[in-house]
Amino acid sequence: MSPIANPHELLRFLEELPELNELRVELIDGKIVLQASATPFHQLIVSDLACRFDRDHWEALPGQAVVSPDSSFEPKPDLVVTTRDAVTDNPHPLPCGSAALVAEVIADDREVDRIKKLAWYGGSGIPLYLIVDPHDGSCQLHSQPYSAGYRTRTTTEFGRPIELPKPFDFALDTTKFKLYPPRRPVR
Repeated sequence: MSPIANPHELLRFLEELPELNELRVELIDGKIVLQASATPFHQLIVSDLACRFDRDHWEALPGQAVVSPDSSFEPKPDLVVTTRDAVTDNPHPLPCGSAALVAEVIADDREVDRIKKLAWYGGSGIPLYLIVDPHDGSCQLHSQPYSAGYRTRTTTEFGRPIELPKPFDFALDTTKFKLYPPRRPVR
């Protein structure tokens, strides 16, 4: 076996290990991050989002890794929305320029989704970043990317539609989204 030259090669190696099949493996801020599989409420929201983007010429790709010239990140958003035409040669990870929107459903680590990934997705030029937070029942749509994140944020509550700008130009229904139940004390 040859030595691993960079963190992206290490990610490819880890993705092939059967022992890690149930884990989400990402490169965040230069560090390999392993996360347990998501909860049912989390997955239901991702599934619902994917169904809502399954219209016209849009394609919803759950858990698709994305990459940009910034080699310290290779996240796997809960959902990447793109078109078939934007995915030309089956790249893995998918270049950020092919994504029209990425969505993250917050699990435990709000800092990664709300700060680190927000800055990286915007700085990588992804037009829209949707954060769904089942802890507080809110959705944030970030738009107008620039080098340090996004210039615009629109916040809505679960149950209210999220107006998506062009190129989507439709309202995203959030009535099926559920809050996480209160955590039980650990004994």
